[in-house]
Amino acid sequence: MGTALACVLAENGHTVACWDHMPEVVNDIRKNHLNARFLPGVPLPPQLSADLLLNHVVHEAELIVVAVPSRYFRQVVHEFSPFAAPHAVVVGAAKGLEPTSGRRMSQVYRDEAAHSVENYVALSGPSIANELARQKPTAVMLASSNPASLHKATDTLQNHYFRTETSPDVIGVELGGVLKNIYALGLGLLDGLNQGSVNVKSAFAVLALAEMKLIAVGLGAEEKTMEGLAGLGDLMTTGFSPDSHHRRLGEFLAQGMDMKDAVTRLGGNEPEGVRALFQIQVLAEPGRHFPLAELIHRCLMKPEFRPRFVNEVWKIIP
Repeated sequence: MGTALACVLAENGHTVACWDHMPEVVNDIRKNHLNARFLPGVPLPPQLSADLLLNHVVHEAELIVVAVPSRYFRQVVHEFSPFAAPHAVVVGAAKGLEPTSGRRMSQVYRDEAAHSVENYVALSGPSIANELARQKPTAVMLASSNPASLHKATDTLQNHYFRTETSPDVIGVELGGVLKNIYALGLGLLDGLNQGSVNVKSAFAVLALAEMKLIAVGLGAEEKTMEGLAGLGDLMTTGFSPDSHHRRLGEFLAQGMDMKDAVTRLGGNEPEGVRALFQIQVLAEPGRHFPLAELIHRCLMKPEFRPRFVNEVWKIIP
């Protein structure tokens, strides 16, 4: 997603520098104008540069996009923020919770930022990276408590194929990006067990949205946020797209793969929703039950339960 957003910014005429900790990725961007490891088959704009040193990338940046897995978010912010300009707008595109604390990315940024946290903007919504990088029409949600930061991010990112809506509900936009991954795993399980049928998937998605609302509101979000791009929109994309890692993981597990083999087939990085499923059950309002999430959890923990998933879902559907 970081590379895809870099393509958007370059297309918009901005000077863009990318950072990665892997020398092979940096060299691929520099020499071949490709990121074959994380965005295969997509030619990158020749004006994109890349560097292994964070301070080189951020020190003159007007806008900084942080698109790393949530487990690395704190470390990356800690390392770059002393070198960032005080007025720079920071856009967080990670869709997860911190593994050790369960904190949202805006909270992690607040913990680690070396300057004003009011410049932080959360980005979430239905955005499969390889579609965006190929300039397929994409709309996302930006959220911040600071209208000026929202305006700056919108003005910098938006173009004829990439649209942004804005919201002050940072909690809701971030939680939408977390929760949709959990239920996309369930939609993938349905694909693996019930191949070719979208009827039950659609019924599942309706119930999933209801659970997403209950969880999100209990954690301080606005219910209407779950009904928009950051909630329903992202759930549909992640749960139905053939390119979605979460949907594919659920499908592989339903077909009999163990977790290790399924993750390896996806490229070796465990999708954010696996960890989030366990975290949300701890963070959610005590005493509340979320039947679909609990069924997905059982499927992850007990492979022998997976063949029963469709029937168990059907019992919940009114």
